[in-house]
Amino acid sequence: MSSLNSSSAATNPNPGTLSHTILLTAVAVTALGQTLVFTLLPSLGRATGLAEMQVGLIISCSSLVFALASPVWGTLSESLGRKRVLVIGLSGYSLGTLMFAVVFDIGLHGGLAGALLVAGLVLSRMVQAAIMAATPAAAAAYTADITTPEQRTQGMGRIGAANNLGTVIGPVSGGILAAVGLVFPLYGVAALTALMAIATALWLPPSPHQPTARTVSLGKVLRSGLGAYADPRLRDLLLTGVMLFMSFALIQQTLGFLFQDHFGLSPAAAARALGLTMMAAAVTSLFGQIVVVQWLRAPATLLVALAVPALGAGALILRLADQQLVMSFAVLLVGLGLGFGMPAIMSLASLRVSSEEQGRVAGLASACPALGFILGPLVGTGLYTLDHRWPYLLVMSLMVPLAWLAWRLVRSAADSKAIDNG
Repeated sequence: MSSLNSSSAATNPNPGTLSHTILLTAVAVTALGQTLVFTLLPSLGRATGLAEMQVGLIISCSSLVFALASPVWGTLSESLGRKRVLVIGLSGYSLGTLMFAVVFDIGLHGGLAGALLVAGLVLSRMVQAAIMAATPAAAAAYTADITTPEQRTQGMGRIGAANNLGTVIGPVSGGILAAVGLVFPLYGVAALTALMAIATALWLPPSPHQPTARTVSLGKVLRSGLGAYADPRLRDLLLTGVMLFMSFALIQQTLGFLFQDHFGLSPAAAARALGLTMMAAAVTSLFGQIVVVQWLRAPATLLVALAVPALGAGALILRLADQQLVMSFAVLLVGLGLGFGMPAIMSLASLRVSSEEQGRVAGLASACPALGFILGPLVGTGLYTLDHRWPYLLVMSLMVPLAWLAWRLVRSAADSKAIDNG
């Protein structure tokens, strides 16, 4: 299987250090903005009078749009080129974040409230998601273009590490800037991603992948992109990735409310506490990716197998703990599990297809977080209104099918290796 997608990387030299830096920085900036928004949303929701379910609705609707758009953008990158799609995604993220910030600003000043405020926030976030979905898909496809099959897990690990670096910076910067104003960090993200779009357009060289056509039928792109969800080669990986990120979403989108309610924190104080906790989780994830993925070069199937117990242990501790420090430690385990799982899913998906399908499959793999965040926030916040610890009980129960899926992936990889050796 690995020989199918080696042609591009084998016949083209890897780009230089500057190119790597620009590509990984684009991923980091996007992750910074996403994590900053997720960290601030519980506090912004409370400050504007939104219920927990309404906050969850904002994330779920935008995640649905992202999930539908991601494989479409990945497919478009085959014809438009990875660089162009990457610039489109960063530009859309900047404009969408600006819209989102303006709507929240109006709500904080009393200009919008209730259903109108929710509608404005959902619409602006959906527009943002529809365009920014181009960035992760194009970045993953670009990485597949410049790595051989043997380097694929480490290459996707670098993407994961850049994502986690942004995740480290996002919460702490959001917590600090929130002291100026709760919505102020969103304006900062809009400006930062705009600068990143300009830098990418000016200095990132085109990917070694040669675009297939200058013009492309929108209907064909939609059929090919969305058709990736029905690809039997990727079904088990898609399900594993979705369940991993749904588990993470259940925890991330309820922890801010738990900090406020259980410890009596103000919205601003809860934003800072959650920001520091998510930053620490990202550091743990980053550590795991550097040590286990890059230095020890652990195979992708082992990474998936390690992700399940780490997530399960974190959820168990959150279900039982009553101290903020212990809860933060639990989130460290969750971050470690996600750090193992994300590059593994992207690598395994990339290795199952030919070089001509890398954009499409990169889009599908990049959609896994969004798919997990479609139901995760709504289900999590809904369960939270019934009992503050029920979301973590659900995460624990999800570990059973996840363990089965991880076992299937390990067995499938062993069978493929035996066939190749035979």
